Amino acid sequence: MQMLDVRIFRLLNGLSGRNVAADALFIFGAKSLIFVMAILLLCYVAAAWKTDHFEGRVENFVHTFIGTVLAFIAETVIGFIWFRPRPFAALPDVVKLIEKSPLEKSFPSAHASVAFAMAFGIWLHNKKWGWLMLALAVCVSLSRIFVGVHYPSDVLAGALVGYLCACAAAPVKKRIEPYLELLPVFRKYKRRDV
Repeated sequence: MQMLDVRIFRLLNGLSGRNVAADALFIFGAKSLIFVMAILLLCYVAAAWKTDHFEGRVENFVHTFIGTVLAFIAETVIGFIWFRPRPFAALPDVVKLIEKSPLEKSFPSAHASVAFAMAFGIWLHNKKWGWLMLALAVCVSLSRIFVGVHYPSDVLAGALVGYLCACAAAPVKKRIEPYLELLPVFRKYKRRDV
C-alpha cells in the first residue's frame, strides 16, 4: 500500500516544474483555492437573501462552519498521535513548489480535511452547490500532491476526516432553528428547506 502511495505521488509530483502556467495553477490550488471555497460558502448564503431559503442556508452555514472547525481539530489531533514526514522530507528528488517546513506533519492533510468538511457540509443539504464544492475540494487535494507537500493517502484521509466531521455536525442544523426564529430577518419569510 505504501509503495502504491509513493508511486501515485511520484506520478503527480513528476508533472510539476515542467510548465510555468500549470505550476502557477496548482500553486493557486494548493494555497488559495480553499479561500475561494470559503467565499463561495458565503455566496451560497447571500444568494438566498430575502427568499424563503435564507434561514435554511444560514443553518447550513452554521452546520458547515462547525464541521470545518471539528475537522481542523481532528486532523491536528491525528497529526500529534502519528507524525508522518512530508514527502519532500522523506523522499529524494521531490519537486517542492511551495514553502513548507519539514518539521510539519503530512498526515492527514489539513487542507483536504477543511476543504472536504466545507464541501460535504453543503452537499448534505444542497447537491447543486455541494457538487461544485466537492469538485473544488478534489482540486485542492490534487494540488497539494502536485506541489510536493502531501501523499495521496494524506488527502484521502483528510477527505474522510472532513466527511465524518460534516456528518457529526449535522444535528446542529435542527438545534439552531428556534434561535433563528427569534430574529426579525427570518420572521419575514416562511422557512423552507434548501
